[in-house]
Amino acid sequence: MSKRLTREERIETVLISGERSNRVIAADFNARHPTRPPISHATVSKLLAKFRETGSVLDLPKCGRMKTVTNEETSVAVVASFSKSPQRSTRRMSLESGISRTSLRRILATHKWHPYKLQLLQHLNEDDPDRRTEFAEWAKQKLEQDPQFTQKILFSDEANFYVNGEVNKQNHRYWSDTNPHWIDPSKTVGTKKVMVWCGIWGTKIVGPFFINGNLKATGYLKLLRDDVFPSLCTEAGTFPEFFQQDGAPPHYGCQVRAFLDEQFPEKWIGRRGPVDWPPRSPDLTPLDFYLWGHLKAIVYGVKIRDVQHLKLRILEACAGISPAVLLSVCEEWEKRVALTIQHNGQHIEHIL
Repeated sequence: MSKRLTREERIETVLISGERSNRVIAADFNARHPTRPPISHATVSKLLAKFRETGSVLDLPKCGRMKTVTNEETSVAVVASFSKSPQRSTRRMSLESGISRTSLRRILATHKWHPYKLQLLQHLNEDDPDRRTEFAEWAKQKLEQDPQFTQKILFSDEANFYVNGEVNKQNHRYWSDTNPHWIDPSKTVGTKKVMVWCGIWGTKIVGPFFINGNLKATGYLKLLRDDVFPSLCTEAGTFPEFFQQDGAPPHYGCQVRAFLDEQFPEKWIGRRGPVDWPPRSPDLTPLDFYLWGHLKAIVYGVKIRDVQHLKLRILEACAGISPAVLLSVCEEWEKRVALTIQHNGQHIEHIL
């Protein structure tokens, strides 16, 4: 293992150099210091070149921002500042105080302060926790009967993608020594957009399918009958055992429910379905807690030119998701089911 030369050792190396070769100098130095890691002839060469060029054996000062001393007085001031304004970024604090961002993070970490991420949640109605608990207990029972149950569900959902992008939740942070469980009710708005239907079935992404205009029950039924379900046919002849959808109005149409009764008799999950889907539960939908956020992070990695470019980016992002990742998503869903029971049906997204 190499070890940096001290100032005295560097001077000694220069003094014993004379007219000898670098290899001989290195051997002489190593013989004088048998207890330290040996130096190489390359180390001697660099040191002598530095001495000839600068007249010194010391390293040149490194470029870049100087380190900030994180003494007790500075630490107290930093913690007090973030206590007063917990949503302030470390970048802004660094500009205002002159303390480097590295030092700010070190101080906050020492005092066990963490940047908690903004989570967007819907308000639960009075009977929602009971309905969420009932669903989670049903899912738990199914998992006990069949550990592969999650991979036999086709989870589905729709989402809007805007040409001008969306709110970047990754930049919303709240610095605190305890998780504030901060919730923001804001919604994305935009002009030109694309509505996308997607599904997750085990280790497969189903879709995406693009929807023109506003989605109504008749259009949703046509999408399922003509596009989604035909795409599920596999060479092995397998088919999802359960179909899941949320309680959006287009999903609740009489003709839609009748069609699902035919395709998945007693085995579809949704509003007024054989298995009732708990309303206001995006934290229990793999597309909400994983897929849409992942896709939007990839899609908006570049500036979107128009609707066609947006669709292309969505297709590419879906194609890039591996089966291993989707398997982890299934495991995450099972974890959330257990947490929902543990927390008596309350939202669990903001405490994960």
